[in-house]
Amino acid sequence: MAKTVLITGATGLLGRQVAKAFERAGWDVKGTGFTRAKPPTIAKLDLGSETDIGKALQEIKYVGLLFFADSL
Repeated sequence: MAKTVLITGATGLLGRQVAKAFERAGWDVKGTGFTRAKPPTIAKLDLGSETDIGKALQEIKYVGLLFFADSL
């Protein structure tokens, strides 16, 4: 079974490339984005919402978390 990584900002320039690298390495990649999210591949996640973050962390079982989201 592949390890799972959660990548915030997976729709951005850097996050998108990191997600591809993890996929090539055999990881199960769960990505999040906000304005450019395309479910189910990239889940929409509002990082300004504690409720949304809590829900995502409970639903996605991961062994690594990488944060590439913009703080704007």
